Amino acid sequence: MPGLLDDTEDNLKKCQNTLQKFLDDITANAPLDDESLKLRNEYFKWTDLKTKLISNEENYILPYNVLPNKVSEYIYNYLYQDKRDIVDKYYKKDKTTGEYIINANKKSIPVNDVELLIHNLILRRGNVVWVNFGFNIGCEFRGKHPALILKNTKDTIIVIPLSSQSPNNPDINVKIDIVYGLPQIIRWGNIFRIVPISLIRIDFDSPIGSVKNYVLKEISDKIKIHGIK
Repeated sequence: MPGLLDDTEDNLKKCQNTLQKFLDDITANAPLDDESLKLRNEYFKWTDLKTKLISNEENYILPYNVLPNKVSEYIYNYLYQDKRDIVDKYYKKDKTTGEYIINANKKSIPVNDVELLIHNLILRRGNVVWVNFGFNIGCEFRGKHPALILKNTKDTIIVIPLSSQSPNNPDINVKIDIVYGLPQIIRWGNIFRIVPISLIRIDFDSPIGSVKNYVLKEISDKIKIHGIK
């Protein structure tokens, strides 16, 4: 497909020229505008990362090292029986604490079981993961932030980004006093910023937290109040 390849190479050159002009527009001025330069720096970093994410998307595999070393009895009992059967294959219950302790080499667990366990033990409603939201436009949420999982749809998860900045409009925000497992600061979730994200945006190397069920209920209540469906 020579025609398509030519178009692709032409669009690549246009993209390169546009990126260069984006930088030149600010560096041509003296003194340099630090905020504008910082914005461009963040945009170029995100463009590079986003390209790498897209390149690896088809071969992306959830990292086995994310599997928890132990599973609480509460979470175990919350699972459907078929999911408990998978946990029982690789975890053994501690009769003293009631926790389920991993008793298998994580690298030896089949990929399908790893994905199932991560989806049900890590990417579950109420957990908080770090997400790279990237570079967005205007008031859209951007950068790396913790995000509360509201729903897991397997290929994507629906989250509400969390911010430590006090909101101008508390009525559309939910105040979260504690995210267990993360630094203890007050965080806020704006219900108008709920968004589906790809799993490859999640930073599994960062700590994973959780919130109490009343936080999820408050989010659901505010969604209903404001007529979001």
